[in-house]
Amino acid sequence: MEHPGVLSLDVDVLVGLIGGWQSDFESASAMARQLGMTMAIAHLRNGHDVVLAQLVTSYNVSPWGDELAARAGAEYIEIALLADSEEHRRRLTEKRPMHAVDAWVQVALTHSGGELIEKIREDLDAYLAARPATIRVDTGAQTVEETYAVIVGILGEG
Repeated sequence: MEHPGVLSLDVDVLVGLIGGWQSDFESASAMARQLGMTMAIAHLRNGHDVVLAQLVTSYNVSPWGDELAARAGAEYIEIALLADSEEHRRRLTEKRPMHAVDAWVQVALTHSGGELIEKIREDLDAYLAARPATIRVDTGAQTVEETYAVIVGILGEG
């Protein structure tokens, strides 16, 4: 493994572990964020890093990345991986779900006729406008491997 000890925390996986998440996604998501926060704080306090790969579009709903780092006495680095609307839509429609929550979200995105994707983009733009310290990486013309190399460089591991 290239980064031993790093916790790759996918909160959507935790959502899928909570009974009834399909009927009350918002409550399950809130519970999963709390569980994720507890896991991340414990991992950080033990001297390890946490990668929290999560789409955050509202600081009022999910301020927990900054909070968990502060509670653990750790540094928080926020990186936004960006692509233009066309590329974003293509990636969402071609994405292969990795778990039940991924599949559920993909169906919701597909059945919204593009409205949900546009709302997500608008919310993300507003979120990032209020977060000047967030590092922005344009991934539109990059492969996954190239994007990974950029992130490793940002984190000073390259």
